[in-house]
Amino acid sequence: MTTKRFAAFAACAVAIASVTSGTAFAQQSQGTTKKYVATRDITVDKQTGQLRRPTAEEVAALVTQLTELTNRSSEGLQQVAGSNGVSIDLQGRFQSVILARPAANGTAELRCVTTFEAAAEFLGLVEDAGQR
Repeated sequence: MTTKRFAAFAACAVAIASVTSGTAFAQQSQGTTKKYVATRDITVDKQTGQLRRPTAEEVAALVTQLTELTNRSSEGLQQVAGSNGVSIDLQGRFQSVILARPAANGTAELRCVTTFEAAAEFLGLVEDAGQR
């Protein structure tokens, strides 16, 4: 898979994930107070088309989005009784997220995750030891 095709695929996956989530970041409780750094080249540089490690700002934005998408908190969710039973608006929580990362052979590796920890491990995001 070429870098351009990978970039298009990754952008599509992120766009789909973004559209499916409507939860405000303020509602999140996982991993948001920690700073993370990337240990892998997972970003495509827009000017060169080459893979690189994401900047601190890109990592922070990725952590924010992944935290929101993998939120498993039931805090504040309300049951609503209706004529067909009881329902709960999950407010964009409890999602599965499809991630892509470049493989050494030029293809993309895919994984479906349900937790921030699994997403961080797959993408090579680790807690920044310098921020403790």
